Amino acid sequence: MEPDSNPPRRSRWKLWTAASILLFAAGSGLGLGHFLNLDLPSVKELADYRPPTITRLYDGDGGLLYQFAEQRRIIISFEQIPEQLRNAIVAVEDPRFYRHVGIDPTAIARAALKDILTLSKEQGASTITQQLARALFLEQKKRWRRKIQEAILAMEIERTYTKDEILTFYVNQIYLGHGRYGFEAASFYYFGKPARELELAEAALLAGLAQRPEGRSPLRDPEGAVRRRNHVLARMVIEGFLDQASRDAARVEPLVLRSPPPRSNPAPYFIEEVRRTLEKRYGNVALYQDGLEVRTTLDRELQALANKAVANGLRALDKRMGWRGPRANLLEDPTLTLASVSFPEWEKPLEVGSVVPALVENAEAGWAQIRVAEHQAFLGPKEIAWTKEKDPAAILRRGDHILVQVVQLDSEGLKVTLEQEPSVQAALVAIEPATGEIKAMVGGYDFQRSQFNRATQALRQAGSAFKPFVYAAALYAGYSPADVLYDEPTLFYDRRIDKVYQPNNYERDYRGIVTLRRGLEESVNIVSVRLLNRVGYEPVIQLARRMGISSPLYPYPSLALGASEVSLLELTSAYGTFPNQGVRVEPHLLRSVTGHDGSLREKARPEVNEALRPDIAHVMTRLLEGTVQRGTGQRAKAAGRAVAGKTGTTDNYTDAWFVGFSPTLVVGVWVGFDQQATLGRHESGARAALPIWVDVMKPFLAGRSVEHFVRPARVDQVPIDRRTGLRAGLDTGCQDVIMETFLEGTAPTEFCSEAHHFQISLPYFLQRYPLSPRRRLQLTARDVEWLTARQSSRVEGWFGFKRLETSYLGVNYSIPLEVLQPTSPLADASRVPYDPRMVDGEDVFFQDAVKLPPPPEEELQEAAIAMRPDPYRRWGVDGLDAVVIRVNN
Repeated sequence: MEPDSNPPRRSRWKLWTAASILLFAAGSGLGLGHFLNLDLPSVKELADYRPPTITRLYDGDGGLLYQFAEQRRIIISFEQIPEQLRNAIVAVEDPRFYRHVGIDPTAIARAALKDILTLSKEQGASTITQQLARALFLEQKKRWRRKIQEAILAMEIERTYTKDEILTFYVNQIYLGHGRYGFEAASFYYFGKPARELELAEAALLAGLAQRPEGRSPLRDPEGAVRRRNHVLARMVIEGFLDQASRDAARVEPLVLRSPPPRSNPAPYFIEEVRRTLEKRYGNVALYQDGLEVRTTLDRELQALANKAVANGLRALDKRMGWRGPRANLLEDPTLTLASVSFPEWEKPLEVGSVVPALVENAEAGWAQIRVAEHQAFLGPKEIAWTKEKDPAAILRRGDHILVQVVQLDSEGLKVTLEQEPSVQAALVAIEPATGEIKAMVGGYDFQRSQFNRATQALRQAGSAFKPFVYAAALYAGYSPADVLYDEPTLFYDRRIDKVYQPNNYERDYRGIVTLRRGLEESVNIVSVRLLNRVGYEPVIQLARRMGISSPLYPYPSLALGASEVSLLELTSAYGTFPNQGVRVEPHLLRSVTGHDGSLREKARPEVNEALRPDIAHVMTRLLEGTVQRGTGQRAKAAGRAVAGKTGTTDNYTDAWFVGFSPTLVVGVWVGFDQQATLGRHESGARAALPIWVDVMKPFLAGRSVEHFVRPARVDQVPIDRRTGLRAGLDTGCQDVIMETFLEGTAPTEFCSEAHHFQISLPYFLQRYPLSPRRRLQLTARDVEWLTARQSSRVEGWFGFKRLETSYLGVNYSIPLEVLQPTSPLADASRVPYDPRMVDGEDVFFQDAVKLPPPPEEELQEAAIAMRPDPYRRWGVDGLDAVVIRVNN
């Protein structure tokens, strides 16, 4: 066939025909839109242009903490768009931008003709205004219907807004790859700076991303991105925006990306708690699209200390539980070779102290060779000492995937120690009592492994950490730190359920006469339960409620020992009442929330209430200081400042707690398994939780000025003999003298004596008996018979020189004895206490009033012989003679 003799004329005819069709469609405006039932949106919505923007979280010092967004975008004004970026965009995307009315007829006709000739819809000819209309209002898939909509909307936009406004909308809206929307966010992502600071070559590169942002990404295809950049520079010369010399200089600029490294999350549990709070208050759309500015309470320094302390504490505890073996042996997969093995963590630079995966390449007697990325290291007996094995080859073999901790990385090479990922969990909360601001939060060992926040979502038995609530209620009831109770095997009988409850002390020992201070410092369970029984359940529960405990609390004797479950957050917040002079401030994570337009949406106004009288709060603080100075919390003295607190350990070592405070910060730590398994024998709060607390508080307080607890009015300080609770004086035989703090007017007036100290030096089962003026134990014949039968005692000597020989907890006693004659006034009063403060009063239950459950069947015969005939005593569940006390419900 002979070729067409006049193709140019025919081409021009097709071009103008197609252009006329589209121009007519566009010019018909709303009429055609109505005819085609296009249901077009109003472009007047752009007057309130508010694309989805980033919600930013800031720490307490104003530093950027985290961002939430569906589209990562930073809005800028026209004045913030540099001229060379504007020129680059126009040159490559829409050269006639400043001359057309929203559509470019020439470009449309050319593209339409090609689509007609190729029977496709692939050729693009959209102006900047059309791209904006599409991005804001229309679907992205190419259809003739969409092209008509696009043209109509573009012309409407041009009639409504100026060119500068349209270009600003475009610069903020367009997608530029890697989740970044708008040129400002892209500028920060690719070059680490705002758009106004872009160099010419950088501006050209960003302008070239609009059409294929992922395919031309300089991170994925740097060579392709440079080619596209150079094309943009050429277009700028053609359109008169750039001279040839500037273009040539920019063309040879090397591609230097300064994309920020992936931002690590310094406080994942804290941030997730903030996210849940914001979503609950404002909704999902506001959180991810409205560009909220959120000022949180986080102290970044304290959070870093908390993260490190929890990780180190759990690793140390986990090691005490023993070696569990390698994570896997990779050679069990026949398709793998050791040389091909790599782990994602190896892509990051190694740092001293970091825990990283390692591969065992060889293991022979006395050593194991391991690889971490390109580094080689060796494990010997010293590096695996915690496993209790001496030979690495006994626990490791070639191909094992293990964890190691980097201890040295220098010119001498890599040195590591064997590690394993803890299976046990922990949580930590730090609160500023005066403001209620949560300064740090750790909800578990690894957020990636488990997002469950054990600081806020877990409810666990508090153990002895609940005891301060009982003691604070006792102060309200008129007790003082110097008052005494009797520590001995005790059964608590509850008539409501016809059950007997017998608590045990932690070490299964008994002290006899115990002051309330000693009872709390040494965490004596019997004393705490007896004190609860005297004070009453409701006063304790109501006091705990005022201090911030909102979880259910049940009125049973075990309440005193923390049998009710609480969260770490509420327990830590409640303790903050003590150093804050009795004032409880609701804990919170947010200081303020501001809208994208600067409007204040929320400002922290936490609930504040006086939970305790200031004098009672101070006495409790002094008692809890004693726990640190002399009691179960002595490891906290390592903090080196004025601190107070209380340990907590539940039955079978299931939960370990320590909650402690300085004058301006309270920190709570919980350690345990999610499955509520035992931590192991002796893994108490003092051993498992307290070291984590110290590792936070010691460095944190070291950099701050020395603080002291505020002493309020209406308290007295008196020198007291700590063991007897009596006033200390000169030459009175007092031994352990402390300055005790009392509520005004409640200090004891009686002075201690050597006789008192002799009394409390006896085993608990002898301290209730009276002493003669010559400090001889006064017993009746019935007492002697019972002691020799039940307490492995014997009487030696004759007439007036008898001695009672007995032992308790491995200590032998030889005590002068006076056996009372039947005619003695004391002969029928064998339970008369030496100190009237020990009288149990109405809480002593007499067996003939209510029928008690009988002892176990196998004990009946021995009990008939050995049990003392005293009506309020019986055989205890621990095999010891016990006092029976009625539960006061």
